[in-house]
Amino acid sequence: MSQEQQFVSVPVPIQHVTQVYAFLAELAGITTGPSAETTATPLDDGEWPFVEWGVQDLRKLTQDALDSVQVVTGVLDILAKQPGERVSYTSLVELLNVDRKRLRGVLSAFTRVVHKHYGRRNWPMTWVEAPSEGTDLKSEFYYTVSETTAARWREVRTQS
Repeated sequence: MSQEQQFVSVPVPIQHVTQVYAFLAELAGITTGPSAETTATPLDDGEWPFVEWGVQDLRKLTQDALDSVQVVTGVLDILAKQPGERVSYTSLVELLNVDRKRLRGVLSAFTRVVHKHYGRRNWPMTWVEAPSEGTDLKSEFYYTVSETTAARWREVRTQS
């Protein structure tokens, strides 16, 4: 007899919702196996370093089984097709066929992965908040990758 997953509503202070989503996304990834650990630590000022994403780093992303990382590889697939062009959060939700809240949690979890497993503060893509275009939202995030990162990503994908 198969058991269906049961859910419980838990009130969470609004300022912690994103972290809770991230934690849940990370928990979901644990069952698929952990990523290799890095020995990198934050700089003396407590900040993680800015480190350029090279081909080897991007290749490592494609091999990481964590759910948050695999969703981000889907984001990079989308962004690498149009380097330098902004893609809205709403478009990513639609193109990836994921729930808005789930994507928010996954991206938050990805920040922790970038720190812990890749020893840096920066993602392989950039984002900016701007007035929303074509939605009823006042503003939303727009994501992009540079031509250099897009070329490296395409190289990794063609070798996979």
